[in-house]
Amino acid sequence: MQFNQSLRLSRFVGPRDGRRIPGRVAQELLVSDLGPVLDLSPGGMRVLATRPHVGKLDVRIRAGDVSLTLRSSVAWSRRLGFRRHEIGLAFIDVDENAAGILATIAADHRARQVI
Repeated sequence: MQFNQSLRLSRFVGPRDGRRIPGRVAQELLVSDLGPVLDLSPGGMRVLATRPHVGKLDVRIRAGDVSLTLRSSVAWSRRLGFRRHEIGLAFIDVDENAAGILATIAADHRARQVI
């Protein structure tokens, strides 16, 4: 990481070495069949679950009358406490139609902060 003093921010220099592309949007009132969705992007999502998961699995996201099932791979999992696990999922082979639906869901359910 390199700090650019004129911009007063840090940015990655060179290849990301398998790191996710930024663009996750914090979510509220969005659920999946694993648990509440904490944030969502076209490439994956972070979920609060009651047990750890590994490997590949199908995840269904429900937002009102819209339901979307996507194939995903568990990128990481972290235990937070008794029956509380935070799981990072990477979506596999998302087509343009599903990406559009994901963007709409993410925009409709983004966390709004009141100042």
